[in-house]
Amino acid sequence: MRLLFLLLLLVGGFGAYAQENNDKLYLANETLDVSVEEVGMNTITYRYPGENASYVISKNRVDKIIFGSGREEVFKSNFHDVLTIDDYEKVYITYVPEDIKGLASRGEVFAKATGVTALSSINNVKNRAVKKAKIEATMLGANVIYVGNMFQRGNQYGSEETPANSTMTSISGTAYSSEPLDVKAAREYIQNHEFVYSHNYKLNRNAWDADIEPKPITNTKGEINFVQFMDIYEHDGKLMVKVDIGDNRKNELEVIKAEQDKLILMERNGKKIYNYLLITKEDPRVSNALKAQRHSTLP
Repeated sequence: MRLLFLLLLLVGGFGAYAQENNDKLYLANETLDVSVEEVGMNTITYRYPGENASYVISKNRVDKIIFGSGREEVFKSNFHDVLTIDDYEKVYITYVPEDIKGLASRGEVFAKATGVTALSSINNVKNRAVKKAKIEATMLGANVIYVGNMFQRGNQYGSEETPANSTMTSISGTAYSSEPLDVKAAREYIQNHEFVYSHNYKLNRNAWDADIEPKPITNTKGEINFVQFMDIYEHDGKLMVKVDIGDNRKNELEVIKAEQDKLILMERNGKKIYNYLLITKEDPRVSNALKAQRHSTLP
């Protein structure tokens, strides 16, 4: 009996020791207790304790690893938070398939830019195509683009028989998000705030750049134009709202961002993509308008 007790104590001790010495994988919003098998050039391979299946995650999604031995390894991510198209430069472009492992796909992106004349700068045209691709990704709620194909054509000078062609760059790929929308939290955020329509963003793939149109937050009487939602629901893992803000082509819009006193709704129509920026009462523009409205009603 005593021998059995010592044996059980020994086995339990080994189990506790093994559990205490798991590796810890620190992600943006959670910590995983795992056994790290390999830290590669672009990915980390790991297993959960007591399981044989291996999983692969991009190093860009990992903040650090604290190994069971106590050693710590810190990683610098190329993935950054992207909220509005003002943040488009933060979108990360990659050609490495391992970088997108575990990321949520947000849809296809395509951008094309052509020079004005046969003397146009190749780099300037390429940069314009890259900018348009990043803006489209941002408007889809993404912060990473995996490029499937990039085509570049240099300036082609003409002759008496052949017309000249200016430089051209086209980029096609898939947009991904490293921080997909928390549907439950976003729904609660919408239900607990009042919103005002602030800006309309439109990108046409055939256009030179995105169009940005500020919207008045008050009507002609100085009253705040608060948005009224008819419905909030989930569809295919996406958070949707039924709303009429005046500019939307469809009444059903997808929520792509709900944070930092902002709500961004999105719709896509062929080669055109639209974002509608809504702001809360905590935004200085709205809070100042509310103060002005209260002062105007004083006797």
